[in-house]
Amino acid sequence: MDIEKNKKILIIGASGDLGFDLLKGLSDSAVTIGVHCFHNKSRLEKFIEKPHAAKIKIFSGDVSSQGSSQKIIDAFVKWAGGIDHLIQLSGAVQKPEDWKTLTQEQWDRDIAVNLTGPYFLAQQAMNHMLKHGGKVIFTSTASAAHGGGGNSMAYGAAKAGIECITKGLARQGAPYNILVNAVAPGFIMTKFHADQMKRTREDLKKRGDLVPLKRAGEAKDVTGIITYLLSKSGDFVTGQVIAVSGGDWL
Repeated sequence: MDIEKNKKILIIGASGDLGFDLLKGLSDSAVTIGVHCFHNKSRLEKFIEKPHAAKIKIFSGDVSSQGSSQKIIDAFVKWAGGIDHLIQLSGAVQKPEDWKTLTQEQWDRDIAVNLTGPYFLAQQAMNHMLKHGGKVIFTSTASAAHGGGGNSMAYGAAKAGIECITKGLARQGAPYNILVNAVAPGFIMTKFHADQMKRTREDLKKRGDLVPLKRAGEAKDVTGIITYLLSKSGDFVTGQVIAVSGGDWL
């Protein structure tokens, strides 16, 4: 799908596997891209050193509070001259923890990173979009609709909250031609599962075998949906949470 020329796009969490794959796909278009990261800035620096059709700049910092989220949006708007599309791919589990021993500190941090920050990112971006419209794409998780996981309870609760604000903000944004949607990845082979969730190679294979399509998803399976939503073909889609899960929980 082709993205309209001269669009100003901010990708939050661009150094992760999903964000990086999306960046690679968009970099061939005549657009302006802000790429945000909290860690792994070098991965983005190496990429943007090469020539691309897109104009690209890195923005780094925390996005787990109202203040920090607004600073990132405002910095991008000042550089780019506005914002047309916001894609929120940030997210983390501070530490996998059984629900019986989960502490409030762990709970609060996971809620802040996965729900509070994304909401205020969208709020600030949408305030800039009121006069000309735009698109916001959140990231949920397919397991949010099924109770999440026993060792990532706060993460699951936050992602269920993402699905709520996706629909709520879509309703509020519609009069201004601001479209708000979310993608909900299932088991996608990214560093999140191996590094953050501490799964072994055997764990990953077993989990992949549980998927009806008998494999883990790839980053491109998710970013393809995001690209569709960003394109003209997605201009009549709003308030949707699109699961990319290979049929999990059918």
